[in-house]
Amino acid sequence: MSGMVDSQLAEESLMPFVLLLVGICSATVSAEQQWFSRHSEGWFWYEQIAEPETDENEANDPNERHQPLTTAWIRNNIGLYLDKAIDLPSKENVSNYLYLDRLIKEKAERFAYVGKQIIESDPMLDENVRRPISPAAAKIKDDMAHKAREIILRKVARIAGLVFYYQGSCRLCHIQARTVQLLSMEYDFELITISTDGQLIPAFPNSRIERSPPASLNIATYPALFLMQPPDNIVLIRQGSTSLTALTERIVDVAYQQGWINKSEYQKTRITNEVWSDSLLPENINLFNKGELNEPPYR
Repeated sequence: MSGMVDSQLAEESLMPFVLLLVGICSATVSAEQQWFSRHSEGWFWYEQIAEPETDENEANDPNERHQPLTTAWIRNNIGLYLDKAIDLPSKENVSNYLYLDRLIKEKAERFAYVGKQIIESDPMLDENVRRPISPAAAKIKDDMAHKAREIILRKVARIAGLVFYYQGSCRLCHIQARTVQLLSMEYDFELITISTDGQLIPAFPNSRIERSPPASLNIATYPALFLMQPPDNIVLIRQGSTSLTALTERIVDVAYQQGWINKSEYQKTRITNEVWSDSLLPENINLFNKGELNEPPYR
């Protein structure tokens, strides 16, 4: 009874992985199947296994890796081993597949180990350089970005004002009105409020009434918030209701797009550092893309 239970547990533990590979491995018909029809000839790495059939284009592809047990060979053939193990689950068939599976995991572990060493020694790849991994350091970075954003918002408030279009009958407009009012008071934005249905929001008793706003504003829904730089530069911030944080981030983005702040000022408001540069890609990648290398730089 104990043996039956252990066997059943083993089968159940393998089943999710088996089902996963059934879904992701392509089972191609090739000369490899002929090898399976023969009697047992020992472990597959001792035998000269026929390569899968390929068309002329594949055969002429210099990047195709046909050598047994390379990653490309495993990708093209593991489905055959899995199918054989599932259809004819003999000890040899299942063992062959499991050895291939283990080989894949070993390759992945080796890749991950080397990748970790490279990432930690290269600032272009290290996420800790873009944003601190430590919670305490990340909190400091967030605070620095928040303070820089506040400086930019007050600078923008001296350049442009807010224009808030709303409808008094719109409940979302009433909610957004409180957020816009707080934004205006917190950063000293001049605020112009305009009702398009003739009904006023109590927080804005001095609103203008403009039943037909300019078509150039392309207002599709209310409320709608704009930045206006005198005399006639008006830029959309957001249509619909959103949070104060989202509005402040959007205003900073618009300020950068409009040239009101420079790149250095803008970068200080971001919670991540910009370290990536296409010009710093390894030269052998560029050569491969240009077709100057016959194959990827395997070592």
